Amino acid sequence: MEMINQLQDGKTKAFAKHCFERYSAEELNSAAEGSPDQAEMEHWGITAGQWEEAVATALADHKAQG
Repeated sequence: MEMINQLQDGKTKAFAKHCFERYSAEELNSAAEGSPDQAEMEHWGITAGQWEEAVATALADHKAQG
């Protein structure tokens, strides 16, 4: 989770770790192509920008491991 660990915002980092651990690279890729998930944004208390950054960062870490 090298890329995730570089995130400065605590909420974004926490959500990115959640995404990395819970979703596959394929699932994250699909999520990144769509709109931010409103329910996850509300649950985690993050903005659309933070959601997008977290998903993209988790996906990048998955790709780096592959």
